[in-house]
Amino acid sequence: MIELDDVDRKMIDALREDGRRTAPMLAEMIGIGRATAYLRFDRLVDDGVIAGFSARVDPAAVGWAVSALVLVNVRQGLWRDLREELRALPGVQWLGVATGRFDFLLLVRADSLEHLRDVALYELQQIEGVRSAETVVLLDEIDQSDQPIWP
Repeated sequence: MIELDDVDRKMIDALREDGRRTAPMLAEMIGIGRATAYLRFDRLVDDGVIAGFSARVDPAAVGWAVSALVLVNVRQGLWRDLREELRALPGVQWLGVATGRFDFLLLVRADSLEHLRDVALYELQQIEGVRSAETVVLLDEIDQSDQPIWP
């Protein structure tokens, strides 16, 4: 784990809120010099603390009106083999390997309930080693990825 101080944490939270902020903007917000801001930013990227930048897209605005969590059980010992096959299913935006009742959790986006049905009942069930799945349609979502990590 990388040791982070208050300046690092403030910089990370500011970038989580708006990843387009420049080093001079960060320097002014945090109260540090521009050169320090550039150095800190580069170190956070080089150390892998900041893993990349991307745009947050509203799924409904691009036609993905239906979202669901798909909870999947697989035959024991196959999770490593099936991870890539599950990730490649149409509409899978996120995949997690889990403990407990289910082996995988998938966040699936679809343009319709029919599309979601085809993914959950046809494509998923065609994968050798999938024992069972439960689909939970999401009625609403709250994305908190732009919220500060530290109080």
